[in-house]
Amino acid sequence: MMNSGLSSAPRVKFSPVSSFDDLRRRVERLFGYAASSSDQLQLSLGLNETFRAEELIQFPAKNIVAFLGFLVDALPDGDVYLFGGVLRDLALASGKWFSSDIDVVVEGEWSGVVRYLERGRARRNKFGGYRLSVGDWKVDVWKADETWAISQGLVIYKGIGSLTNTTVLNWDAILMNWRTRNFVARENYLDDIRSRTLDIVLTTNPDPLGMTVRVFRQFCLKVAKAITNRAICYMADSTEQFPLAELIARELSSYQNSVIRPDVFRFFQHIKANESVAMPERIQIATELTRIDVGQLPLHAGAAPLSSKSSSTQPDRSKAQSEVYSIEY
Repeated sequence: MMNSGLSSAPRVKFSPVSSFDDLRRRVERLFGYAASSSDQLQLSLGLNETFRAEELIQFPAKNIVAFLGFLVDALPDGDVYLFGGVLRDLALASGKWFSSDIDVVVEGEWSGVVRYLERGRARRNKFGGYRLSVGDWKVDVWKADETWAISQGLVIYKGIGSLTNTTVLNWDAILMNWRTRNFVARENYLDDIRSRTLDIVLTTNPDPLGMTVRVFRQFCLKVAKAITNRAICYMADSTEQFPLAELIARELSSYQNSVIRPDVFRFFQHIKANESVAMPERIQIATELTRIDVGQLPLHAGAAPLSSKSSSTQPDRSKAQSEVYSIEY
């Protein structure tokens, strides 16, 4: 009984944002601030415009808004961005759902940022970023052009927008400039959020097991209403790389509950085993061999079998990967 005694995963009422203005308001509500100017934050913190006179500046370690404003004001020629998970979860639902770490990306004079982070007792992680606690939040701070995929040569850095090509999930491919409150995101980002279409951007990741767990959880927690050919292939390939027991062990370690279903895992195993046929046939074969009750799939109670949509709904994606398989209600 692998799942006995586990805590329950939270049930989430999804309400995707309709616009970037809507997302900006959710960020404001989560952090409990009325959008303030950089000058107001600088005045309240008493910051200088440069990294000089460090001994005069008190590190803001108890308030995330003050911390982000601190970094902005300390980087007059640079920028500070929220990145990935926090924006993804706010775009899909409300702030009450978000309980993860906050990723912050810095574009600018990094050595000065490091000095301040170390004064705030931040610790360097194995991927080159810094982790620290700010109030109740765990925060990871990264140098934009030295994030993992870029440092590994998987993505060429051409500006902050390059980071939207470094995420595994399409929903993570978004940044918010804390100075201007503007967003940088992949094309069709809001369309994918509104339709809750799960796609894969970059398959390579420094923690492939952890990322596989995340993708399966996104599927099994009913987050996705549609999934691209590319994402199906990613999940199918993952079943060959990691056994189910290993996925669930990592899931329990990371989330203290398990939602990854054995029948769903087997479904994607059969998808992998039938690579020689087209995706609609692979889905049909996997459904029959797994004898999966699609109505019980965690995507949605009463869901019907996966069905193919026309690839014309995704004009900017290659035909081989652009087919979207949706859950019909």
